[in-house]
Amino acid sequence: MRHGSVEGYKAIRAKAEKNHAMLCQGPGYALYCILDFIVDNYSKITESLSERIADLEDGMFTTRFDSVTLENVYHLRRQLLSLRNAAMPVTEICPQLVRFHEDIIPKNLRAYLRDVQDHAHHVMIDAEDMRETLASAMQVNLALVSVQQSEVNKKLAGWGAILILPTIIFSMYGMNFSDMPELHSHFGYPAALAVTLVICFVMWWRLKKAGWL
Repeated sequence: MRHGSVEGYKAIRAKAEKNHAMLCQGPGYALYCILDFIVDNYSKITESLSERIADLEDGMFTTRFDSVTLENVYHLRRQLLSLRNAAMPVTEICPQLVRFHEDIIPKNLRAYLRDVQDHAHHVMIDAEDMRETLASAMQVNLALVSVQQSEVNKKLAGWGAILILPTIIFSMYGMNFSDMPELHSHFGYPAALAVTLVICFVMWWRLKKAGWL
């Protein structure tokens, strides 16, 4: 009894029927064709995920925080974990078939199963490597964003320090005291304004030289 479409299994049947001599030796060759078909599909999935990761990496090595990109990276890492977990049983099944089921797997078929095992093992390694690549890319992206935020905070702090000086000076002259420096002088206001501008310029120059602005 079959449920759903069987279009995907036609390739397995065609491959098995091409090698009639191996097929006549028992169900082992048909089992090999099924396992080989499964692992080949895993390899195709690995290639597809690798292309998606390459596209995501270009957008991650920026100083801009993109929650959508990070969410896609998280989903990709989960898919890679599922792929690795799906390929792992194949690497365990193949050696058990070779060792403990000689009645099903003849000697001339064991090399085929070892080849399937190697392919499944490569799928696991590739999936784990891509997971580590994505994790590293996420860390680099967060580090770049953190550095950019630090630069912005430095600039805000620098401009805040510059603006606090005229605020202090002008607030002192707004306290309505009669005995203030240069309060009754004809050049008092221009002098206070000039001193304020000079102090602000000197502080701006020092902060600019220090890389804060």
